[in-house]
Amino acid sequence: MESSTPRIGVFLCDCGQTIKGLIDYDKLRDLAQKEKDVVYVDKADYLCSSSSREKVTEVIRENGLDRIVIAACSPRAYLPEFQDVAERAGINRFMVEQSNLRDQVAWIHSLDEDSATSKAMDQLAMSIARARKMRPSKFGPGAAVNEELCSGCGVCATTCKAGVIDFKPIDGGHRVARVDRSECKACGACVAACPSGALNLEGFTNEEVIAEIDEFTEGLLDSKEPSPATLVFACHWCSYPAADLAGLKRMQMDARFRIIRTPCSARVDPEWVMRAMSRGVDGVLVLGGTEGNCHYQGGNVRTRNRMILLNKVLEQLGFDTARLGVEWIDADEPYRFRAVIEEFVTKIAELGPSPMRAPAEEEKMTSALYHGRDELTHTAYR
Repeated sequence: MESSTPRIGVFLCDCGQTIKGLIDYDKLRDLAQKEKDVVYVDKADYLCSSSSREKVTEVIRENGLDRIVIAACSPRAYLPEFQDVAERAGINRFMVEQSNLRDQVAWIHSLDEDSATSKAMDQLAMSIARARKMRPSKFGPGAAVNEELCSGCGVCATTCKAGVIDFKPIDGGHRVARVDRSECKACGACVAACPSGALNLEGFTNEEVIAEIDEFTEGLLDSKEPSPATLVFACHWCSYPAADLAGLKRMQMDARFRIIRTPCSARVDPEWVMRAMSRGVDGVLVLGGTEGNCHYQGGNVRTRNRMILLNKVLEQLGFDTARLGVEWIDADEPYRFRAVIEEFVTKIAELGPSPMRAPAEEEKMTSALYHGRDELTHTAYR
């Protein structure tokens, strides 16, 4: 059923009216209807109910949808069920994106409808952008090798804790990496470590994440507002559920940050951070689990080492290194999640807008960052 031009369906959920009055759903509907490639938009009180899921199945078939965006609760709660819906409707089960507008938007900003709505619109637009780049997968999340780009250097194999990467010879002796997808844990550490860009992670591809980054950063270089524009990469197993738990507790916090979910903090590619910074983000925060508690046994250690090196690069380019933060939060630490977010957003607000953003005429003559900003904006993945 998949076509060359995406046909996206967006389904908004009020979660039993627990979001009613906290987010302006009319604005969300208007935004979704205007988005490129979106051909169907609807809203329900309980998308997770059996009757609603059956309706979604029918809508997919009747409208020829080839991917869907569920704007509702956390993907940690119902994503597998909506993947089942997609599969029953005849599309690949991995062509489903879930935008977490309840736990991580409405419930943690329930005292500020305007800020919550603005954030919800950004998160939904980012999810739609990601959905455009999704591709059907036979095996689900896992590392895949582009043999044309692979140099056979072996960095991926030394990075893989599961030991599922070996090498096969091609073209008279040149070797390329080979991943045992049946045993791959889909952490993505090898992908972020690959120096030649030959690896990608189905389910969390570079193209999907870059699409989210580009959507969030659209227009930032031309204006100093809104500020601070803060981007957070949150680990699916550690910091992301901590954010969900903060929502369940209705813990209020500053709304001036947007979240991109990753399978592990080790999946966060330095190229993602560089792209966000080069497109005007004021601050980037990478959140992994505490040492000894990584779901993938050591991914957070790799993150720490990688981000230390990246900070040196950012410093050489003229960025204040305080604009990149790395913190460790476990799934049962919602209060720490709030504290870290509040501290980082406040710090970035005090630093002010990124020097990449709308420099004054007198700044253009002296700012090396400004003169080099075109070169800093990387093409979509290496």
